[in-house]
Amino acid sequence: MADHITEQEQIESLKRWWAENGKGIVTGVVLALAGYFGFQWWQGAERAKAEEASNLYQEFVAAVSANDGQPDNKQLTTAKTIGQQLKTDYAKRIYASQAALRLAALAAEANDLEVAEKELQWALDNTGEAALQLLAKRRLAAIVAARGKPDEALKLLEGNVPPSFAALYAETRGDILLQKGDKAGARTAYQQALAQLLPEQAGSAQLLRLKAESLAGAEAAAGAADTESEQASPAQAEEGDEQ
Repeated sequence: MADHITEQEQIESLKRWWAENGKGIVTGVVLALAGYFGFQWWQGAERAKAEEASNLYQEFVAAVSANDGQPDNKQLTTAKTIGQQLKTDYAKRIYASQAALRLAALAAEANDLEVAEKELQWALDNTGEAALQLLAKRRLAAIVAARGKPDEALKLLEGNVPPSFAALYAETRGDILLQKGDKAGARTAYQQALAQLLPEQAGSAQLLRLKAESLAGAEAAAGAADTESEQASPAQAEEGDEQ
């Protein structure tokens, strides 16, 4: 009889506990299941998007690489259409930024610097990859300078950059300074680029030396001209006094 009462008490206690806590437990289980299946769905959706973006980018590459990298008008139109789709539907994925960089290069080759600048600015604003940001900024600086805005271009190159980009940025800075007529500044930038070359970038050393040495000759000639001018001035002054 005592055992029976104890069992009844246990059952009643369990009922009371379930009445107080059962709803919360069910809700927790439902939420946990919803979270699990929701995460699984999200992962599947992300994989599907990544595959779609990858397939589109492969089509893009095929179009811009046609005819050994010399696509005809139809292929260029296809590339531009796919590139725009990548930028619209997959803006934050690396494929979209890579497409924008390639479209900028094509525009620059066609001397359409306005479009090249827009594509590079888009890549700079949308990519989350640090290397692509640095690459886009360097190319954008070159295009901005080519469009007649060297001071604005130099501002893009300001700040510290990783060692892998240091020489490239210094060389670009030198090119822009030379465009401005600052031969001494350009030579210094080229020498800095030479000093910052990494072992795997040694192939660029010869061109950088040529750039720096050509400006050394120009500086020497300019210095000689200045010296001759200074020497001639007193003589001309004496001639004037004699007259």
